[in-house]
Amino acid sequence: MKTIRKYIIVDDDHFSNVLCSMVIKNTLGNVDTEIFTNPEDALRFIQDKYCKSQEPTILFLDINMPTLTGWEFMEQYEKFPDGIKRQIGIYIQSSSVDERDEEKASRNKYIKGFISKPLEGKTILSLATINSI
Repeated sequence: MKTIRKYIIVDDDHFSNVLCSMVIKNTLGNVDTEIFTNPEDALRFIQDKYCKSQEPTILFLDINMPTLTGWEFMEQYEKFPDGIKRQIGIYIQSSSVDERDEEKASRNKYIKGFISKPLEGKTILSLATINSI
């Protein structure tokens, strides 16, 4: 089974991004990790990069961000061409304990799962295969 080597982290909390990136790299070794504290920048990056490539990628998305929430991010993401959306498996990563967030995530066909912060190595190992997309 092939391991996913590309990860995108979208979270306005710099410390959370660094921690998440470290867990991914410590668990999987040399992987490509893009970090965005601004969700609008992440959307532009995805639109530009993934319209020209075929790279299986896992995206970790925070819900509570000041400029664009995770849910608003998803509204914009859903407008992307299917070719882009087929490459990316999105996982909500949140410290939220609100069950409504988890239920909302489960109803979105582009969200593969809901993960509590902080990210753990065993979680990365369970998601890091092509079947996770």
